[in-house]
Amino acid sequence: MAYMNTKTTEVVETMSIFNDERNYRTDEIADILRVDRSSVYRWIRDIENPLPAFRTKENGQLRCKGKDLNAYLDKYKVRPEYE
Repeated sequence: MAYMNTKTTEVVETMSIFNDERNYRTDEIADILRVDRSSVYRWIRDIENPLPAFRTKENGQLRCKGKDLNAYLDKYKVRPEYE
């Protein structure tokens, strides 16, 4: 998916950071995005726009699908590769 840079007429192609076919643990997400794990938990608990997550079993680890992570990052225009 592409989006338009509002300051220029340049079209910026989005880049998938996560593999769409894989599920990621919260610590893996935090490491890849270089954020604290508490930030990932906060995104998951967000009332208005939560990051979709599921538990591996009852009281198991939280996981997020790669395709959901890429969609979430694209929605909020998080671009760690430009940091």
